[in-house]
Amino acid sequence: MRTTVQEHFRAFNEPIEGSISYMYADVKQLVTVGVGNLIDPVELATELPFRWKNKPGVATPGALANGDDITGEWHRIKNDPQLAKAGHTACAPITNLELDNDAINDLIQKRLSDNESFLKRHSQFNNFEDWPADAQLAVLSMAWAMGAAGVLGFPKFCAACAATDFRNAAAECQMSEAGNPGVAPRNRANRTLLLNAATVVEGESAGLQREILYYPKALTQVAAAG
Repeated sequence: MRTTVQEHFRAFNEPIEGSISYMYADVKQLVTVGVGNLIDPVELATELPFRWKNKPGVATPGALANGDDITGEWHRIKNDPQLAKAGHTACAPITNLELDNDAINDLIQKRLSDNESFLKRHSQFNNFEDWPADAQLAVLSMAWAMGAAGVLGFPKFCAACAATDFRNAAAECQMSEAGNPGVAPRNRANRTLLLNAATVVEGESAGLQREILYYPKALTQVAAAG
């Protein structure tokens, strides 16, 4: 992926997902942490360097938690169906463990790299490296929201990507918002990114560059013409 995409992915994603250092239950009651990083099943949580919070009752703030501690907290979140309805703030006072900022960054970059690798193994995304940065960010955003395999469930979108037809890709990228209205801002952002990418491809002779991430600016044909 282009450097600009890697460097700006967290800043792009945080307004949509938030950045939460402790475990919480998402709307589907899946245990989550960081910037929308699923850690469900529990084995995904025990792989991470959770530390004890600095809060009353915690004897060793900042110390690394062990696997049993992580497992216990994970099950406390998972087994309370009310937490999925209450939102992440309800989990703040009942959690004792958290990830530091470096650990969240590492978690984001690993998942981002894994999603990219998965997509590039499929013919529809063979030319991914040559795409404008805005197009790369759009498909990685979709993969983040529903898993990289989920992108393949949009055959018209994938066909448009294979043809580097980013205007049609923008028309076919809509993810379902049913039961999860938080997807709406991501859908809007993805559409803008793909339309930007189309404008970049059409406007390279006018100076637009694939390496530059133009989002959150929404490019226009006028901009492409100079």
